[in-house]
Amino acid sequence: MRLTPDYEMERWLLQFKAASEDFDWDEGNRNKSLKHDVSWEDVESLFLEEIVFEGRIIEPAHDENRYLLLGEDWNGRLLSLIFTRRGGKLRPISCRIMRHKERERYEERAS
Repeated sequence: MRLTPDYEMERWLLQFKAASEDFDWDEGNRNKSLKHDVSWEDVESLFLEEIVFEGRIIEPAHDENRYLLLGEDWNGRLLSLIFTRRGGKLRPISCRIMRHKERERYEERAS
């Protein structure tokens, strides 16, 4: 996966309220991350702690901009979230346990 900075999205995330109604959930994405043992509640809980925005995913390419952020859920697990923005809502695409390099970047950048 290749990333590029996206300062507009980073600014948007800083003001993101992260209430349940601020997420775009449906049957297509609500249970998609269960294969990684991550529930939709786990995804929402990432925003209760500090998140690290990694940037916009440029490779592989998609029809819709996708982004990567790193954070810790309410169970203390370090997770990687791929998401997009639809209107004023954050639409999770998938979420899984961080890979080694992601964990290093998160620990380096989180305060």
